[in-house]
Amino acid sequence: MPSSLLDRLKHVSPLAEKVADEIVSEETEILGEIMPRIFKVMQEIANFLCEYVKRGRFSRLSHLWIPQMLMIAERTGDALLFSKDKEMMEKMGEELANVIEDFLRAVDVEALRLAKRIGKHTLFQCRASAFSVACVEQEFLLKRLKPIETGYDRTLRCMEDTRKSCLKDIADWVANKSEEKGLLQSNISWIYGLPGIGKTSLAHSICAHLHDRSQFAGAFFCRRDDPNLSEPKNVLPTLIYKLAETFPPFRKIVADYLRNDPHLTPESMNDSLFLDLLEKIRKRPNDSLVFVIDAFDECGDDRSRTRLLKHLTGAATRASWLKIILTSRPEADIQLFFTQSSCLGYDLATDQEASHDLRTFARGEFAPVGRKWCLSAPWPEESLLNRVISRANGLFIFIKTLVLALKHCGDPTKFLEAASEDSAGAGLDALYGLYSSILESRVEHRKTEFQRMIGVLLTAAPHRALCEKTIAELSGVEPNLIEMWVNELSSLLYRDEGANGGIRIRHLSISDFLVSDHCPRGYRINLQDANMQLGIACLETMVRQLRFNICGLEDSRLANADIKDLPSRIIESIPDYLEYSSLYWSNHLCFAPNNNAPIVWEYLEKFFEGPCPLFWIEVLSILGRVAMGTLSIQNVISWAKVSSVPACILGNSDWQ
Repeated sequence: MPSSLLDRLKHVSPLAEKVADEIVSEETEILGEIMPRIFKVMQEIANFLCEYVKRGRFSRLSHLWIPQMLMIAERTGDALLFSKDKEMMEKMGEELANVIEDFLRAVDVEALRLAKRIGKHTLFQCRASAFSVACVEQEFLLKRLKPIETGYDRTLRCMEDTRKSCLKDIADWVANKSEEKGLLQSNISWIYGLPGIGKTSLAHSICAHLHDRSQFAGAFFCRRDDPNLSEPKNVLPTLIYKLAETFPPFRKIVADYLRNDPHLTPESMNDSLFLDLLEKIRKRPNDSLVFVIDAFDECGDDRSRTRLLKHLTGAATRASWLKIILTSRPEADIQLFFTQSSCLGYDLATDQEASHDLRTFARGEFAPVGRKWCLSAPWPEESLLNRVISRANGLFIFIKTLVLALKHCGDPTKFLEAASEDSAGAGLDALYGLYSSILESRVEHRKTEFQRMIGVLLTAAPHRALCEKTIAELSGVEPNLIEMWVNELSSLLYRDEGANGGIRIRHLSISDFLVSDHCPRGYRINLQDANMQLGIACLETMVRQLRFNICGLEDSRLANADIKDLPSRIIESIPDYLEYSSLYWSNHLCFAPNNNAPIVWEYLEKFFEGPCPLFWIEVLSILGRVAMGTLSIQNVISWAKVSSVPACILGNSDWQ
């Protein structure tokens, strides 16, 4: 017991002294209160231990032997350890444990405060805990770079024993062993293919493969239906953060750069910053580090993508140890860039093992269906499977959609036979034919309501996923119908639990199909009309729901930060459909320029002629999104300049 007290003193003493020298002098409050207390406890324990040794047979020995003497003393039992000593040491041990816990907690709080204010972290060099120098520095980068949460998922990798040759080629390229094959000679690789060919699953597999070999720098999985993952300006800050997390020398370079430029933000960041930071690295990693960017075609537009590609290519060229893998559809702008560069692309459609992989995938996916229906194995029989594989034409999404659709069919064999018919062609035509058959079999009636629901779902997707109740309010469709369709169309739609149960479309090819001529007219969506209808629904919602002091605050003079129960008040008083309407109404209303529909102007007039704008600003303030108000007004002004005001509106208002 005495030696354990001494050990704990030895552990905390150096850190306490360093804190006293470097931190308390900076007028910190929390540590300023705890330091006198911890030194008092330390002094009391030290005095007690000295007296304890003096009272024993070791008093004449050198103080350098005190730790050993204490260990001998506590092993000799009651002869040297009196009951009052035991009680005193138990009391001191408990008090020391409490004060150390409070002290370490205060150290963490103060270090993070310093990291935010001046980026000073030398304190942590004395303490081996989760809050080390690296951890605090990474926290500092997190606050400054604001990276987007995105990463790979092992459960989304390719099925076992598929894409083996492709993964081997990529591994050889990463290890610089692919020169003899003429494969991807540069430090940037482009893997492309049609929608549904399995690019994203391959990207997850590549990430896992690299991670297992400690060569994974990070990943960015783009998504058109996510505003953060489709924004090009989020890519570089996220990659910088992830590389800093992986490679400590780079972390220090980035942290120092940000400390020297306190005004730098992700929004003000120059695209060349990544390259500038990489050039400051003096000690390269032992092995290549690789970034993976998936679905690059779902990020930004052709101009922003080309600009980003130039900087990514420049970074990979200048830092020979850094490699970048991109996956995308063969969009014209991306294809042109790689054609003009020295990078060679990898077309997944030319993968010699693609047919075998698709067959393996199909067998693995169909097997549980056969067992569920107690069908003779293997199901389906070889001839039917061959026809299905032929219709899929290399698209894994075709098989996946079939399997999901089989959950709602009455006869799986007949359903597969119908899906394998040759009438709809192959490739994307076959895939779109499958989507059509699913819609026609599941939505036979009330197609107008279905179009309204899908219209809201598609047009809201770039901003965020909406829950069933919000879709019902904004589309004017009964909630039970929406719930039924989401359940019935589980092969096309799903509830995203990561987005509070918001409804999403399973694959980008489904979104493309729903707005294309391939979609039957009764289900097809006109994005321009759907955006206008949703914009009007948002204005209607605000006119109907907005009111003064919507959260029922007792004192309107209080700042939002001073209202302790504001989050709960928001949940109670501002439903999700009103929040969405307040934030994004102008995005939908102004989607199409020169929209002269009188109904649009009528609702704008109805919204702006009364107190609604004031109530709207109040809601934005409560949500902490006042800046969205400025953007909304700017959108409307820009839109109005290129849109002619109908005569019926001019005659009855002040729009002119």
